[in-house]
Amino acid sequence: MTILDRYKRYSRRRYRNADADHKRLDVQGLRMVAVLTVFANHLWGWPSGGFVGVDVFFVISGFLITGNLLRTADTTGTVSFTRFYWNRARRIVPAATVVLVVTFLAATLLFLPFRSRQVGIDALFAFVFAANWHFAAQGTDYFNTVADTVSPIQHYWSLSIEEQFYLVWPALIFIISVLVIRKGWTHTHRMQLAGGVMGVIVAASLAWALYETTTAPTWAYFNTFARVWELGVGALLATAIGLLTRIPRALRPVLSWGGLLLIAASMFLIGDTSSGFPAPWALLPVAGASLVIAAGVGGEPRFQGFLRNPVSCYIGDISYSLYLVHWPVIVLLGAIMDDSWYFYFAAVTLSSALAIGSYHFVENPLRHADSDKARTIWHDLKRRRFHPQRSTGYAAIGALTLLVVASVAYMERPEAYRHAIPPRVAAASPAGLNQSAQGVPLGPLASALQTQIVAALQADDWPALNPTIESIINDQAVSDPGIPGCSGTVLQSDCTWGSPTAATRIVVVGNSVAAYYVQPLREIALASNGQLQVHTEAMPGCNFLNDLITTDDESYMNACPGRKQQAIDYINRTKPDVVIISNNYVNKQRVGSDREMTPGEWSKSMSLIVEQIRPSTKKIVFLSPPPGDVLITDCYGKRGNTPADCIGKVTPTWNDMADAEQQLASTLGGVWIDSRPWFCSSERLCPSFVETTPTKLDRSHILPAYGLKISPVMGESFRAAGVF
Repeated sequence: MTILDRYKRYSRRRYRNADADHKRLDVQGLRMVAVLTVFANHLWGWPSGGFVGVDVFFVISGFLITGNLLRTADTTGTVSFTRFYWNRARRIVPAATVVLVVTFLAATLLFLPFRSRQVGIDALFAFVFAANWHFAAQGTDYFNTVADTVSPIQHYWSLSIEEQFYLVWPALIFIISVLVIRKGWTHTHRMQLAGGVMGVIVAASLAWALYETTTAPTWAYFNTFARVWELGVGALLATAIGLLTRIPRALRPVLSWGGLLLIAASMFLIGDTSSGFPAPWALLPVAGASLVIAAGVGGEPRFQGFLRNPVSCYIGDISYSLYLVHWPVIVLLGAIMDDSWYFYFAAVTLSSALAIGSYHFVENPLRHADSDKARTIWHDLKRRRFHPQRSTGYAAIGALTLLVVASVAYMERPEAYRHAIPPRVAAASPAGLNQSAQGVPLGPLASALQTQIVAALQADDWPALNPTIESIINDQAVSDPGIPGCSGTVLQSDCTWGSPTAATRIVVVGNSVAAYYVQPLREIALASNGQLQVHTEAMPGCNFLNDLITTDDESYMNACPGRKQQAIDYINRTKPDVVIISNNYVNKQRVGSDREMTPGEWSKSMSLIVEQIRPSTKKIVFLSPPPGDVLITDCYGKRGNTPADCIGKVTPTWNDMADAEQQLASTLGGVWIDSRPWFCSSERLCPSFVETTPTKLDRSHILPAYGLKISPVMGESFRAAGVF
């Protein structure tokens, strides 16, 4: 007897009370493909593994659950909601709840209270299967996540969508079954009617996904209504069982391998820069999974050793537990380990150990548990007659071995033998404090700020930050630009400050970076003794470029063309002395494009819109955004961290965009203002705080409190550049 034959016999015993679809080894192997692609994405940053794997899981789930519902309806004439939801709860809830509880407890040990509290909130939403709406409402960008900064519960969004779908679909099957009984129709009619209903749902959901992907891609990723069609495709396969059994035997291996190739191709064709995800790009992995499933209906395909072998099938068995544990392991390990092969090895072995333990000692026992079996086990335990199955013993040995290996990898990590305090920045020379990174002389206020920046870079301990990191995250008043009615899609108040007879009138345009700069510019105007007036036409999510740039917020993107034209008209009508333009230096995509703009294209787009206002102003000023690549709201959250852990650097992208903007300013006879001396040392190292004030809200926006602190320095820089 071959190994595969023994595994088949084991599978038949294990699935003795399950339906036929769950016994299919190729479906178990397909689960293996799905979970490993998700794991690869989250651990190594594979551009699309997480996208593709979840799509495959959705199709499998829709097929299996719908097939089970339809067979139950055919056998009993109805759908037992109590039985369905009880079985679903036993299958899903125990392992999911254990992982949530353990993850929260681990977060309380590794993170400071403000971050562990957020993990607890995330866990509560995940427990009631509302994680997808929770993360969507938070504006979570799944396409740009960093493993050691995001929620360790974030992956529960897909489980939430599944359970929301299964709140509705059994009821529809029930209604269809009642109609079939009353009409005296056959099982074929039931299948056809269910297929017709699901076909309408799939078409409507796919149409909505296509629309929302182009208007709000981040929201579309988590939106149940934009994802139901993927589960629905699996359900359609279940309603078409009769047709699929007629597939010629010789064609089945071709379809199965063709489906796998389609899934593999989608992993390379779909990336984090693909603008058409989840629709239409998700059609590729969904179609691939559908082909694999269809190929096995009525008889598993021959020549499919990749999916139908003991290793693939076992990974498929534990795929649910592996999906639950892998992301918390990656996030929590990332908080205490550097990015190295030791981290990768520890993450793989620890995830595998916990998945095996969860499957054999939590998921499977509770799924098949009943009161009689529990009493028998308890009776045997008391009399010391309990003998676990051999497979359970092997699982315990395997899980413990992997735990030991993961522990060794953690203890032998290279960073464990480094000095506890990261290397500090060397004290700058007096000459270094008096000039920028480009050697440009600094004024006395900027030089004094440089002294404070260097002191922050050398700090061993965190000061009492004001505002606190928790208030930055939770208090909207602390995080907003602080100018009500002057930073939305419509200017709702008079957004002009300073004397109406000021000698120099300034208009500020740009996206949210400019909106956050407006507050310190307003302070400069109010302190100018009537010499300056500042007016803002800036709008978040609206780059002051000739091209329309994609954003996550549909309302801002739709309002952007009108607001840009409003700003142009205002400038041409009022003819200010100075126009200050400020956008963030991040990669940008034109609406309808799948690729990022190059710095040259960005500069060209900027020059085209500037030409529309250039005759109406004396001076064009390009104000660079805050540099740096570290989020204090993330790195500060780890227990035992130091200020040196939150030191950022000026990124290559920032430098490239700055070079392009400087060249444009020179070509147009304008002025480029370097913001680096306000945030970074001459060595281009950027602390996350200066004295007791955090510097930035995120990677691109100045914190309002820090803007007020450095407004005199900004004024000095503008005067030195001849702006006013």
